[in-house]
Amino acid sequence: MYQAFSYVRRNENKKGSLGTSAKGCLPPRIKVLDLHNNRIRSIPKDVTSLEALQELNLAVNSLAHLPGCDTLSSLSVLTIDYNAISLPSAHFFQSCQKIQSIKAGSNPFHCTCELREFIQSIDQVSSEVVEGWPDSYKCDYPESYKGTLLKDFHMSPLSCNPALLIVTIGVTGLVFAVIVTALCIYFDLPWYLRMMYQWTQTRRRARNIPLDEVQRTIHFHAFISYSGQDSAWVKKELLPNLEKEDIRICLHERNFVPGKSIVENIINCIEKSYKSIFVLSPNFIQSEWCHYELYFAHHNLFHEGSNNLILILLEPIPKYSIPKSYHKLRTLMAQRTYLEWPKEKSKHGLFWANLRASIHIKLMKQAKEIDHTYI
Repeated sequence: MYQAFSYVRRNENKKGSLGTSAKGCLPPRIKVLDLHNNRIRSIPKDVTSLEALQELNLAVNSLAHLPGCDTLSSLSVLTIDYNAISLPSAHFFQSCQKIQSIKAGSNPFHCTCELREFIQSIDQVSSEVVEGWPDSYKCDYPESYKGTLLKDFHMSPLSCNPALLIVTIGVTGLVFAVIVTALCIYFDLPWYLRMMYQWTQTRRRARNIPLDEVQRTIHFHAFISYSGQDSAWVKKELLPNLEKEDIRICLHERNFVPGKSIVENIINCIEKSYKSIFVLSPNFIQSEWCHYELYFAHHNLFHEGSNNLILILLEPIPKYSIPKSYHKLRTLMAQRTYLEWPKEKSKHGLFWANLRASIHIKLMKQAKEIDHTYI
């Protein structure tokens, strides 16, 4: 039985492994083996089969991996610094249960996701076991981490687990969408966005209409068509909020000319008004005169586009209740090109500002005299 230490020194071994002269010469019961500075790229099977080996020095070689202890079951001291180990196995300490000292510093460690588990395994053993920790264990790659101590290298589990990252992004996106949807519903954001869009479109269209052309023919800012059953809202809400801003309104009960037919008055009011406002509700659909007013507005204005028509949805109207003869109204309702009267008082200010912006235009002074001709 061999009890003494055995050393193999092949400093000029160009093959990168132990020479053939050393193979078969190692005592099977050897306990200490020094193979440092031998240009070894892989550990020979003669060495890995030494079950009694307790100390192994592989420093200053070209090894790329830590040896396991599946066959080196008695290994307690391993020196393997100054090699080419970039990604040491995270299972080394599980494999080498008897290891009492390992010196693996000064290797070109690649600080990537694969190295995280090895660093975590070092944290689970005694600081006396890993010699030179942490000062001799530094990142060599990537360049951004070069020189960083392994103990200071951290990568989040998300960045190292694509599946977890995808799930996290998906869940976060879903939660965000739910929160945004809930906030939109709670604060009725779509209503505000729709009102702002309509206000912007109104201002843009107004700039494209020559002022002189409008002033020559227009005497009123707006003609209002509504059902008699909705007159309370028109007189208490609509008229006061428009006329207090010097907006001149044409109403059939105060501006129709006596002696003229109703149809002739309707046509005259529509032609002399900058806009025609229709207060829509189930009552409007059932009104015969509202139907006439919409009919004439259709023939006088719709063929030129819907810019001169303003629809105010006072109450929801079921689509099936709109007669087929109101085909243009059905189209406009389907396109949601209307102002919806908000039940919440906090939204009234924006509603009136939007409506006033739609019909506000500077009329000629001579138009003031027109009021007297319609009384």
